[in-house]
Amino acid sequence: DSQPGPTANQENGTLVLPLFPLGAVAYTPGSTQVLNIFEPRYRKMYNDILMTGGRRFVTTMVNPDEGDELAAVGVVLYLEDLKEVSEQTNDAVKYVCSHKVLDSRVRILQILNQGDSSTRETYLKCEVQELVDDDEGQETSELAQLEAAVRDSLRDVADMQDSGKEDVRFSRDAVGKLDAGRGVGTGSLWGVVELWKNFLDARAQAAGRKVQQDVQNRLIKYLSDKNAGDSKEMPQSVNLSELPPDLQRDVRTLRDRVMEDVGPLVEEQTAGVQRLVQASSHAERLQLFERIVANEKSRLTARKTLKNTLASLEDKFAAPAAEKPDDKS
Repeated sequence: DSQPGPTANQENGTLVLPLFPLGAVAYTPGSTQVLNIFEPRYRKMYNDILMTGGRRFVTTMVNPDEGDELAAVGVVLYLEDLKEVSEQTNDAVKYVCSHKVLDSRVRILQILNQGDSSTRETYLKCEVQELVDDDEGQETSELAQLEAAVRDSLRDVADMQDSGKEDVRFSRDAVGKLDAGRGVGTGSLWGVVELWKNFLDARAQAAGRKVQQDVQNRLIKYLSDKNAGDSKEMPQSVNLSELPPDLQRDVRTLRDRVMEDVGPLVEEQTAGVQRLVQASSHAERLQLFERIVANEKSRLTARKTLKNTLASLEDKFAAPAAEKPDDKS
């Protein structure tokens, strides 16, 4: 990359780049990301990377479970487009920025101005070194087998989702065209991981919508029963504390259920993807991702078993009711 701007150390092959930690978010190489910029320190960062012409900065995950510790490996974002939107947003948002996540991952060697993390007066800068796979350039039969295992697992998942009539599922035709090779793009493992992130996001949203609908149905039934025969319209909003204790308990149970469903999906989207980013080789990434897909296969198998069990119980208890006793009168 011949873009000017970042400070390079020719002796040890390191770079000094701006650092933009993005909370519990993990980006994959080759993906496209859009950020809304509103904090003063990051407004300054974008002004600086535009002025220098470098247009690059590092982002990495912040782990809230580890005292907001920064992950040791990050990715580099390249600013492709920036729109000034301060007038439209009454300066709540300054820029809407589109970025390409570059192919290379970087190891963060040190934060150069750690003290600015607490004052938030300016953005952080870090010294980084490109992270190269241990098996770079080694296209072995073992790697080919690992890539084939990922492809086969994805096809198994698509078949299981289809037969189980899952609300959110992969297209079997689309999955059949996927590959798990090195590099970035649609024919790469990183492309598959980005697709998997979108799948997890869709599943989390679907789970949230279902529970929200369940809560609404319970509230509507309660209000309808309460206001039966009353000509007054039902209230526009309801305070949870004003509901009967049993209904409050049911609403909280439904909310807890969605957190139980969504929590593992969020962990997989964040810490799970970060583990892939930090993997030391393409082989390790393939093995990690294959385990993620295997977990989905286990979930689908468990759901199928539960459905079959419930169906069997329904048939068992419905059978006597279907039989008519002989009329001996």
